Amino acid sequence: MVDQKDVIAFLKENDGQASLDEISEGLRIAKYGPESAYAIMQSLKSSGVVDRKGEMWVLTAEAETLAAEDVTEERMVTAVKGEGEPTSDVDKIVQAMARTLATAMKEAQEPADEWELATRPMITEIERKEKTLSSFILRPSSAKEAKKTLIGLSTGTFIDYMFFTPEGKTLGGLPIGGQFALTGLPGAGKSILAEEIAVSVSSAGKKVLYTTAEDTWQSSTPRFDLQSRMKQKADYLKKDWSKIQENLFVLDTVMHPELRNWNIFAETYRYVIEKENIDLAIIDSVTVLESYRGALKYRVMELARHNQMRGVTCIYVNQRSREAWDTYEMAGGIGLAHNLDGTIIIDYGRVYWQDQQTDLEVKRGEFVRIARVLDCRMCDFKRDRIAIEITKEGLVRPIKRSQKTTK
Repeated sequence: MVDQKDVIAFLKENDGQASLDEISEGLRIAKYGPESAYAIMQSLKSSGVVDRKGEMWVLTAEAETLAAEDVTEERMVTAVKGEGEPTSDVDKIVQAMARTLATAMKEAQEPADEWELATRPMITEIERKEKTLSSFILRPSSAKEAKKTLIGLSTGTFIDYMFFTPEGKTLGGLPIGGQFALTGLPGAGKSILAEEIAVSVSSAGKKVLYTTAEDTWQSSTPRFDLQSRMKQKADYLKKDWSKIQENLFVLDTVMHPELRNWNIFAETYRYVIEKENIDLAIIDSVTVLESYRGALKYRVMELARHNQMRGVTCIYVNQRSREAWDTYEMAGGIGLAHNLDGTIIIDYGRVYWQDQQTDLEVKRGEFVRIARVLDCRMCDFKRDRIAIEITKEGLVRPIKRSQKTTK
C-alpha cells in the first residue's frame, strides 16, 4: 500500500512538486477516498511537509527531516539480542525467530483496501486496451436467430405442472438449461423427490448425473442404500431399470471422499458432463461444495456458468439455514438464490398466515407439507402453494391437484 514516504519520494523524483492527478496516476492509487492521493497529501500538509500552490503540491523544507529507511528489523533484533553473543540455544532460536519475523514484516505488503480495488480500474488508460475490451461487447442477433422456443425437460413429477409457457399453458417440465435450487428443512422430502426425478428422467432416455453427498450409492453391508431405494422406486413406477443403468451416472462423495476436494470434484463433474453429454445434473446436496465459509456461493456460480454454457439443466438440493419455513432462507445465503434461475421449496410447518390458509385450504395452526416455486427468471410459474405428502412407497405426491388458475 502506498504511504507518505512513497509520495515524498515521488515528489522528489518530479522536482519536488506534482498535481493530484499526476500523483494518483503515477502511484496507481485512488484520487479521492480513504488512503487516496488527496488524503495522503492533506496529512502531509497538516504536518508541514508539503504545501499547495494552485493545482500543484510542493515539498517544503520540512520534508528533509523525514527518514526514508525502515529500522524495524534492526530494532527488533537488537531488542532480543541485547548486549553480547547469545548464551544459550534458546537465545539463538529466539534471535532467529526475531530475524524471520522482522524480514516477513519488512517484505509483507498490506492488502489493498476495498476503495482502492474499486477505483483502480476506473482511472486506467482504456484506449490502449480497445481491441481486448471491445471483444467482450455483444450485440443482439437478427430477429430470426434471437427467437427461441421455450422447452421443458420433463421430470416425470408434479413439478412439471408448475411452470408455464408465455401463452399460459403448462410447460411440462423444468425450462431446459435452467439452474434451480431445491431447498427446505431436513426431512421435508427434497432428496426423495430428487431420486424420483433421476429415475424418471434417466428411464426416459435422458442422461442424468447424480451427485450424492450424504448417502452412499452402493454398500456391501445390509444397508438399504441409495441404489436399492432408486430400484424400489423404479419398480413401483414401472420404469425400465436397464434404461436407468444406461443413462444414470453417479458421483458418490461418501464412497470417494476425494471428491470433496473442489478441484477434483469440478474436474470430474466437467469430465462426465462433457463426455456423456449430460441433460440433467442433480447435486444432493450442495453443502459438499463448502469447504470453508463463503465458498459455496462462488462454486455454485461456477457450476451454474458451466451448465449454462453446455445447456445442462441442474437441480441444486440445499438445506434451510433457519427454522423458519416457506422462505428464501438457505445455506449459502439469499445471494445463492440470486445466482440461480429459480427456487423450488419442499418444506413443512404450521400454517399461520392468511395466504397460506387460502392456498392450502387448511385452518390456522395445522401442520402441512408444501411444494412451491418461489421464483423463476426463465418463464412464468404457479405461485400457489401445493399441499404434498410422502407416500408409503417413498414418493412425494400432491394431496390433491388444485383446479385454480391463479398464477
